Amino acid sequence: MPKASGISLIGPKSFLFKSSWGFGKTLAAASFALDGPVYLAYFDKKSPDELVTFFRRFGAKGQQILENIEFDVYGSHNCNEYLNKVIKMREDCRYIAFITDSVTMLTSAAVNWSLGFDGKKKLNAVTHKDPSTLLPDWDEYKTETSIVSQVLDICRTLPCHIIWTAHPIPGTKIEGSGASMKVTKVNPIVTYGSKVAGLVPGQFTEIYQFSKATDYSVQPTRIKYLVSTEAIGDDYAKTALGLPRELDITDKLFYEVWRDAVLKVSNPTREVNNEVATSGGQVFDASQLKPKTESIEDKPKPWLK
Repeated sequence: MPKASGISLIGPKSFLFKSSWGFGKTLAAASFALDGPVYLAYFDKKSPDELVTFFRRFGAKGQQILENIEFDVYGSHNCNEYLNKVIKMREDCRYIAFITDSVTMLTSAAVNWSLGFDGKKKLNAVTHKDPSTLLPDWDEYKTETSIVSQVLDICRTLPCHIIWTAHPIPGTKIEGSGASMKVTKVNPIVTYGSKVAGLVPGQFTEIYQFSKATDYSVQPTRIKYLVSTEAIGDDYAKTALGLPRELDITDKLFYEVWRDAVLKVSNPTREVNNEVATSGGQVFDASQLKPKTESIEDKPKPWLK
């Protein structure tokens, strides 16, 4: 029976990265490839082109990251294959991180995929002769909830980091009617149903809010990329690792910044660049967290144990 004293702060974690589009969430998640192979389930756009342009800035280190990233593009045409991929990972997970980018577009893909079936659960023709078939109903919302809940359930059993990204969408919530009507500003992370929006955050121990700020201390001014680990206003965030309230990842690899912060929390007196440090009788081998230069085939695979 596991004991709480055996929990490792540097072991596999579950992350939810939140922000609007273009704040560096995909790049932050992909930077985990610095330490081994990762899989990216990509729903957001036609192709994750930003990976190439960003990681090329880091020379050989960036090239190694690109070599370690495997990805597939998903959408309403193959949403079921995403679920199949997750099911297969339960038996054969060869990655140190599994990334879903993003849950916002995943839910949209799930609903649109389910709209492609007729009353006999067979795929319709490409065209819709009846406009009513374009309107989501309870069955489509149930598909959205079913796919997301199944994936979350399986992800809890995978021996790797789980990273989901989300794009909060501005909206309003109307409660009551007449004089008692109440209109509230909301920012759900899904495109359709409300169940998934309430279900997803509770499945992640680490929820980080990504933001930008202008740095006026240098000339010319530059944009700073920041990661909040505590809630700011309506932007909820949390950490169970005791990390600083804010991480500055400007012109840096998120994984390196996060890893060094975790190791510092594990032992505040250790130097991040030391090979080995101890804390509370537990040994932390920092060499296991440093980028590897050998190929994926030749390197040891501790995440498979």
